[in-house]
Amino acid sequence: MAVAASGVMGLLAYAGVFYANARRSVRATSEMNSPIYPSKKAAENVANEWISLGGVYLVKTSTMVRRSVPLSEQEKKKFKAQRDQFIRQKIESQYSECLAQADNNLGRELCSFGPYGGELDVDIEIPKVKVIEEQKIKNVEYQRRKCAHVQELRSLDCIELDIARNSVFEDGDDVESIPVKAQIKFTYE
Repeated sequence: MAVAASGVMGLLAYAGVFYANARRSVRATSEMNSPIYPSKKAAENVANEWISLGGVYLVKTSTMVRRSVPLSEQEKKKFKAQRDQFIRQKIESQYSECLAQADNNLGRELCSFGPYGGELDVDIEIPKVKVIEEQKIKNVEYQRRKCAHVQELRSLDCIELDIARNSVFEDGDDVESIPVKAQIKFTYE
């Protein structure tokens, strides 16, 4: 039992030393301005590490998408019933008009043979497709920290935006006016 406990203690000591060294390898923001890195690649590596530690913010954009889909059989039947109802109402209207204009019983009887006053002018087309609208929401992540390479100064000029990690902005929010919290320069030889 004593051997197993000493093995576990040794493993814990090793893990503590490993994590202590790993923490020291990540530089604090205040330390990052001072050194001049031996190469552009070294400066880019440190800048990329700094960017990744800064976190992200999210911008949600929503758009309406219209698309055409074929009508189902039930929808086609509904449109046919509406068309038939419209035609029926038009015939009844013309029949009532004919009865009102008829002078005698023979004229009233002739009204039932229709069409009245010319052809029945009904041209209703049943659609084959319908247009549906869907709201699509797109989430885009952006880094809170950004860098730009300035070749003349042989440096990477970086900024950190003054927003909390994982902040969420809607489509209408003014993301462009977010103030800058910090500016850092990674210079190389």
